Formats: sequence, structure tokens, C-alpha cells
Amino acid sequence: MRTISQRELRNDSGKILRELRDGEEFEVTINGESFGILRMSPPPAKPQRFVSADALRALYADAPLSTEQADAWKQDIRDAFDDELDDPYTRAARRQEP
Repeated sequence: MRTISQRELRNDSGKILRELRDGEEFEVTINGESFGILRMSPPPAKPQRFVSADALRALYADAPLSTEQADAWKQDIRDAFDDELDDPYTRAARRQEP
């Protein structure tokens, strides 16, 4: 476990966060006295990866989903996100209405 000062945490936060993501742990000090331990909680199980919509379309191009499968997939998405997406353009239009 590496010891870092509060100043180092402030000045090098991006680098430290990347090291945290890679499994490093830090003891943070303030004025030379131990303040706390900094670690990932919970540690990532595997690297997260962005998959583009085009890549997904290509994946299912040869075997498209049936209507029932597509409906089930859409319901899974709705269940995972219990709130409607907030459209910033609609919100801005509402603010400008008299």
C-alpha cells in the first residue's frame, strides 16, 4: 500500500484514480498523519467496455431477434431503468414557454 498526501491526491487525482482502478490501494495522510485508506469498493470484476450500436447491429445481422425476443429485450431495458430519460431540449423548451 502506497502512502500519499492530501496534496498529492488533489494534484494527481486522475493518475491516482487510474491506479485505484488497476487495484492499487493508498493510505492518505494530512500533515503527515494518517487520515484514511483509499481503495476500490468493490473492485471491478472485469474491465468495462463500450460496445457501439453498429457493433451490436452487426452481431445480430445474421440472426435477428424475433418479435417476442425484441419485446422481451425492450421490457428488460425498461425494467433496468425505472425512470424516463430527461431530454434537455424538452426541458429547455418548457422553461421558455410563457
